[in-house]
Amino acid sequence: MNDNLYGEGMTPPYIKINGMKKFVLFIAALVAAFEMTAQWHPGAEIDINNVRTTLYGTGTFFRMRGGENSEQGYYVPSNDIKSTIYQNTLWIGGLDADDNLHLAAVRFNQVGEDFWSGPLRVTNASTDIFTVMDYHHVWKVSRADIEALIANPNGDIAEDILTWPAHGNVDDGFAEFLAPFVDVDSDGIYNPRNGDYPDILGDMALYCIYNDNYDYNQNGVVEHNETGGEPLGIEIHCMLYGFNAPDDEILNNTLFMRQWIYNRSAIDYHDVYVGYWTDYDIGYARDDYNGCNVKNGYYYGYNGSPIDGNGQPEAYGPNPPSQIIMILGGPTMNADGIDNPKYDSDGNQIVDESINGLGFGDGIIDNERLGMTTFVYHSNNSAIYGDPSEAIDYYNFMQAKWRNGTPIQYGGNGVEGLPGVVGPACKFMFPYDSDPYNWGTGGVIPNGGYNQNGFYWSEETGDNGQPNTPGDRRGLASSGPFTFGSGTVQVIDRAYITCWLSVPFNTDEMDIWATYIKDYFLNNLNNK
Repeated sequence: MNDNLYGEGMTPPYIKINGMKKFVLFIAALVAAFEMTAQWHPGAEIDINNVRTTLYGTGTFFRMRGGENSEQGYYVPSNDIKSTIYQNTLWIGGLDADDNLHLAAVRFNQVGEDFWSGPLRVTNASTDIFTVMDYHHVWKVSRADIEALIANPNGDIAEDILTWPAHGNVDDGFAEFLAPFVDVDSDGIYNPRNGDYPDILGDMALYCIYNDNYDYNQNGVVEHNETGGEPLGIEIHCMLYGFNAPDDEILNNTLFMRQWIYNRSAIDYHDVYVGYWTDYDIGYARDDYNGCNVKNGYYYGYNGSPIDGNGQPEAYGPNPPSQIIMILGGPTMNADGIDNPKYDSDGNQIVDESINGLGFGDGIIDNERLGMTTFVYHSNNSAIYGDPSEAIDYYNFMQAKWRNGTPIQYGGNGVEGLPGVVGPACKFMFPYDSDPYNWGTGGVIPNGGYNQNGFYWSEETGDNGQPNTPGDRRGLASSGPFTFGSGTVQVIDRAYITCWLSVPFNTDEMDIWATYIKDYFLNNLNNK
């Protein structure tokens, strides 16, 4: 490939260097790799609308791992220091043919790493230190940058457009096509000097590539030190994007994320779950609640009182916002040769994944995508309902089970035997009135009068009608189970919606914001 198309002094990410220079760089790379494990990951900031936040290149969203800016988060409004999310990450786990668990996830990287920068070889799902370092970057591209390129391909071109990771090094076993691009001259080669440009969504997008199968100790063993899980051999492409929409309050307070998850391994995984984990901090971190909406497929954090905090700089004070994380489209369901319906012959909602999934009853066979199939809250402690520490803990949470493998029970704090817990086993914690079909309890009306006479399960009715004590909340929505075949890809779409309501827990108003964004996605973004 012609290096000059990337600009003077610039090379594409995968250029190979031979001889003594390669040996010298290898030694330098080894030193840098050890230093890298003690540093936060380089990222890029998106600031196209009323949200300002940072994407990092190894599976960490919105928060730096360390350094002087380690408290950076999800700032809304964009010109303030108040944040609604402390950390957001993706978890994924599944079983191989012998039912061995393979899992990759991170929370705060306090123990180690499960993800590293860059793609994996399609030949054996491996990578190397040069690839990891070459892709230790987040590309930032705006619609304005693209329009400038289209207008004048021979003029100044933004660096992240010039170095856009469109192609992998095929000679070294990587996929030919990586980051999406518009091939203006239809020659199959990304060349911005010929008018080609990144195929982004929104008015500004951040893009990175990372994997779960790098042997960073150079000892022949891939270690997931954060979870202890066996690697899957997956490569994840991530695009965080937003719109400049000052006249649209809802869209202007929303960011979207699309992730492409490639199974580069030779293993077909079954009973796979993808989890979307969030540590909310609605301004001041110690006075929050959380919950979920089953019908529309989202979970949310909100303040436990009308006034956030006690005057702290990060506190919102009166009228704090609520933060929605919405699963717009999850993994594709296992093929069954039919267009799975949403309603029965009498027009009644079928009580299954069609409640909040995508593609049901649209006349297309086997395009159905899972939505939110479980939601759990866990505490910041070491109890069975506390923070996960081993791979099986993460996998259990994604299946709506506690760390010891027992199912979550309806009511209270979901732990059988504790006050307010009435049962039966359930898939969604704190659904309030959003599960009228009782999908979360297998179609069974919960015990103890819940969902009857307006008595719904939320943090405000957690213990026999008495509210829980607000605090630091961590929530996990998941999609599964599904089969993830070798060489296949799963696409995940979600939205982050920050909404201001008349009171913190106004589920009707919240759902108006969520429904608006879901409709916007379906009408404008779903098939792009």
